Amino acid sequence: MPDLAGLPPDRVAALPPLPYGDPEFSSRLLREQTDTTTTDSSRPPAVVERQLAWLRDELPEWRAGRVHHPLCGPGAYVAALGGHGLTAYVGVDAGPAVVQHARRRFAGQDHIRFVLGDATDTAIPPGEPPCDTLLLTYDAANFFAPHAFRELLGSLVRGLRPGGTAVLDLRLAEDGAAGFDEGRRVHRRRTGSVFRDGPHLLLSEGFTAADGALLGHRIVAVDDGPGGRPPEVFHSVLHVPTAAQLTAALTAAGLEVCVRGRPFAGSDDPNLARHLVAARKQRTTRRTLPWRQP
Repeated sequence: MPDLAGLPPDRVAALPPLPYGDPEFSSRLLREQTDTTTTDSSRPPAVVERQLAWLRDELPEWRAGRVHHPLCGPGAYVAALGGHGLTAYVGVDAGPAVVQHARRRFAGQDHIRFVLGDATDTAIPPGEPPCDTLLLTYDAANFFAPHAFRELLGSLVRGLRPGGTAVLDLRLAEDGAAGFDEGRRVHRRRTGSVFRDGPHLLLSEGFTAADGALLGHRIVAVDDGPGGRPPEVFHSVLHVPTAAQLTAALTAAGLEVCVRGRPFAGSDDPNLARHLVAARKQRTTRRTLPWRQP
């Protein structure tokens, strides 16, 4: 396998993403996402509550209202948003098992819907009113290359009402490379992981590229014992903007940053080394008049 640290940035960015839509992978991911003892694959309820409480402290006038939540996971945010003025919720996720779990959990609550689909499918169903809050949580904004993120954000913001709020939980360059700078490690998993069922080894290699604009891991899953299944290789890559680059992307989408900070500053958990950014959709759209020859 090639040395990831030595690959050009474009080749790193082109590595295949994790197979979130694969049914078996989705089932294993759900097991990890519903484990409240770890922050490896999702935000546990206590973390979500603390994030939202921090946001309300910083932005007292914010209320969730109607929420659109691409890459929503198994529904951890819905329960917490109930205490912050939630009136309706649409979550979108590519994982079949994740969506099925969320639908069962909130069955009978007609104002809460979970849709199986791709985050880039941003079309608003006919008759659907604009949302009050757009959520992009746990690195969702980091999954996309800069040009793709700008396109996605522009599409999503069209479904946000003027004066509505976009909330992003993401990694910025200012957060450093914690969790990605540990080099190569071996982890023994006796009861399975998101990458494989049963006892196995995970050979993990963290890497940085493009002066920290790309952070990622290569994970090789190997059965722990003779006569096992062939090894499988997975890649997870985050596109990490600076605060200035993120602000420029939000501004280009018609959003104005009103809050940016670290709810978990001082934590030694690298999965919490993230920023929470809130940006409000401008009530009037600025138009550039065509240039004319004098």
